[in-house]
Amino acid sequence: MNDEIKMLPHSEEAERALLGCMISGGAREQEIGMAWIRDDDAFYHKDCRNVWKAIKDLYKDGIEIDFITLSDKVRDLTGTSEAYFITGLAESIPTTANVDSYAKIVWERYIQRETAKSADKLVKASYDDYKKVSRLLERHTKLIQELKEIQPSKGKDISQLVDEMKVIVKEGSNIIPFNRSYLDFSAGGMTRKEITVLGGRPGHGKTTLVANIIKGLIEQGYCVMLFNREMSNTEMLKKLVVIESNRLEYSHIRQNAVVDATQREFDSISDKLKGIYKNLIMFDTIRNLNDSLREISKHKPDIVIDDYIQLIQANGVREGRRFEIEKIMQEYKWMCKSENCSALLVSQLNREIEKRLDPRPRMSDYAESGVIEQTAETAMFVFYGYNFDHGKFNEHQSEIIVSKSRYGKIGTHRVGFNGNRCKFYMNSDMAKGDIPKNGA
Repeated sequence: MNDEIKMLPHSEEAERALLGCMISGGAREQEIGMAWIRDDDAFYHKDCRNVWKAIKDLYKDGIEIDFITLSDKVRDLTGTSEAYFITGLAESIPTTANVDSYAKIVWERYIQRETAKSADKLVKASYDDYKKVSRLLERHTKLIQELKEIQPSKGKDISQLVDEMKVIVKEGSNIIPFNRSYLDFSAGGMTRKEITVLGGRPGHGKTTLVANIIKGLIEQGYCVMLFNREMSNTEMLKKLVVIESNRLEYSHIRQNAVVDATQREFDSISDKLKGIYKNLIMFDTIRNLNDSLREISKHKPDIVIDDYIQLIQANGVREGRRFEIEKIMQEYKWMCKSENCSALLVSQLNREIEKRLDPRPRMSDYAESGVIEQTAETAMFVFYGYNFDHGKFNEHQSEIIVSKSRYGKIGTHRVGFNGNRCKFYMNSDMAKGDIPKNGA
């Protein structure tokens, strides 16, 4: 077994060269090394791995990395200073200019080793239960994908980037309009490779707004993927039926109270949905993040809508909910970039909002608002004031509040809202006047 492990891919020269660059260089070399190496086991050789751990600790603590501080830290970690070894690392590097190449080699060899080990485990586990094989296969697929992305480089020269930018500006292909003016007022819509976050307290119409957004996107011919984490696919379809109808009300459908006079309308609209929403893909039984990302990679939608992110289970995160939300946001961000799509992530808000004099939501009301504010292109809220105070707020008015817009403007847009018709409107008068024809 030991002979087999020794044959696994590695490069002691690259490991030593990378460490030497990080010791002899400055902040640039250290940042490059930290960006590439995301696991201590990337260093195959024990001495190199010990020095790396010491460098990483000093870097995270903001302590200058030199021969003295590094030797002292290695002594704390291992009981020996490794002074001779560290001196050799620093003296063997003629230049730090190639630090990126060294780091890339070290990480590439690590991924190759992990892929080989994973393949061996996969073969042995193929005789075991499906769940165990599925977990191993999931990790193996990720390793292979990362290996593909390391070689060859995906860098593009400036000429290619400028040409792509000109096409995007001319065709507007990176903008995905909501096709609803009360949402497009801020930045014209969503942007491919970016995330939009929609927040609101329960009962404020988040999911109903999502249904209206879906209609606007489908009307433009986009492929939309929807993850219903809380609501079932059936309930979402009920909302879409009401939106497409002039006669139906959600309360009647919800309570199975469709009378004979509107049964034909319900049947007709339901059948039409099959054609109108053929580009809508929905899931309501997927719980974890990895399975969700796998479906996105498989179907290649233009827009992914996730309702809502607090119900997503992020695999492999044990430190707490804050880290789980952070991983969800980061994984979605990279998914958008790799698949050239846009994501609309629906989020719940903290309950503390209901204790304020002004119940309108703001950025700090997002659970883990820091990572959401940092990652999202646009952060907006839906606020239905009538839920708080029947006397102060209009029953047929809602507010779309844009608190962050990287490419547009922030502000509040007052819109009409009729929950029983599952619709948002340009103004409250239109919402109030939308009475089902012939009754429902």
